Amino acid sequence: MRDERVAGAERAEVLAELTRALDRGDLALDDYDHRVAAVSTATYTSELLAQLNDLPPEYAWLPPTAVAPPPQPGMAGAGRGALILGILSLPTSFCIFGGILGVIAIFLSLRGERARGFSPAMLGRVFGIVGVAMSIAAVVALIFALNKPTSP
Repeated sequence: MRDERVAGAERAEVLAELTRALDRGDLALDDYDHRVAAVSTATYTSELLAQLNDLPPEYAWLPPTAVAPPPQPGMAGAGRGALILGILSLPTSFCIFGGILGVIAIFLSLRGERARGFSPAMLGRVFGIVGVAMSIAAVVALIFALNKPTSP
């Protein structure tokens, strides 16, 4: 774990744990005062963790960066695959093959990671939808062109 700078929210969480320990009688008032002073001047997460280390485990605190869930192995590949197929569906959308690639990209994007913002899975879904729409438009244009008489 990297030792990162702390913000007010992290200080407030540690102070809440210290207050809870004081209320339950697991921390003396003198010790509480010294720890509150140390928390208020803390710069890094290791300084905050040091104030809770010798308390019982129910007062444990983890910095927000340490709580991030581990990535799921198969999901990131699905997002990238959706992006690649979605991009490929655009230039090939003038034939049926582009529509098929777009549909596959949409399904892969649903299996991809659920990240906020512009993730590969979300971009792949958008490109896939556009590729499918362009394929449908190309098929409709082909049908109209074949039904129109060519004689003058």
